[in-house]
Amino acid sequence: MDESQKDYVAPNVYSIAESKVEEHYCPRVICFNNDVIGFLMYCVEIDPPDETLFWLFRFMIDKNNQAKGYGTAALQIAIDEIFTKGAKRIRTMYKSSNHCAGKLYKKLGFIETGEYDECGDIILELNISLQKKR
Repeated sequence: MDESQKDYVAPNVYSIAESKVEEHYCPRVICFNNDVIGFLMYCVEIDPPDETLFWLFRFMIDKNNQAKGYGTAALQIAIDEIFTKGAKRIRTMYKSSNHCAGKLYKKLGFIETGEYDECGDIILELNISLQKKR
């Protein structure tokens, strides 16, 4: 990631370590032509338990591979995978200063809920059951 983006997502090493402790976390490496170009992680809602609600809470693309469509493709693949696990809704969040993330999520159908997380990040939701009916 670009230096200006460091505050937007936790370091990947932290995310991977976290996934070893939190069994419901699903880390995914994003590759193109056998090169690692990004990372994402998602989980099912457990508090309170809701097997139809998933959270995408880590998502990054390497600075040299941004603005090439890889983020859009990776996010769509993640949405498709999460759908196969029974999701009806996917939530994510982004910092208001991260205009690229907001634009990407909205391009794929995420809608701002009007809610904010404990860090003040904007929460978005994708009604995946409606998206898959199209």
